[in-house]
Amino acid sequence: MSESSTHVAKTLGCLLLVGCSVGGGEGQVEGIVNAPDCDLEMKRYELDPTFFGADPVEEMLEIRIQHGSDLEAFSDGLGVLVRDAAMVRGTLIGVPIELTDEAEPLVQMSFYLNETCRPDRRSLPVNYVATSGFVVFENIYAPRLTEDDVEIAARFTDVLFVDPSEPEERNATLSGRFRFLHTRGRPAQRFP
Repeated sequence: MSESSTHVAKTLGCLLLVGCSVGGGEGQVEGIVNAPDCDLEMKRYELDPTFFGADPVEEMLEIRIQHGSDLEAFSDGLGVLVRDAAMVRGTLIGVPIELTDEAEPLVQMSFYLNETCRPDRRSLPVNYVATSGFVVFENIYAPRLTEDDVEIAARFTDVLFVDPSEPEERNATLSGRFRFLHTRGRPAQRFP
């Protein structure tokens, strides 16, 4: 094989590896979960995230951190909706952003356990929303400000997530962090 053929083969191999890295990153989410319907009462829980993604829509950014790359309906994970990513990138990097249950907060988080606690006729789905705590972004992709690929990184500590219909019985207190590279390009295909 000639030197130029070897170089082309190596380049194609690297591109294939990059093409397969959709959803790659690092992070952790852990804490205490109360979901009596699926025998989680004050149980220590650790999400082992293996999928990291972000979808921009106008000025918003929807971040998904989850175990596995399956649909949310079949996975455990954390969703983060940033309503104005440009504001966060421009003035709130490194600043704690309060998570509340008020209408349309700047950042909204949700926690779902659709793999661990499969919803059925006897059990309610575990889909809790953050009502208190703080998230700190170290970096964020802002669709209208950033043309290049950029790292998305954040951390949060002791965030309270609740089921709004039963907040005392169904809740979770979680801490975590995540870091991954947002790459613009073709969306990942979710089906064969």
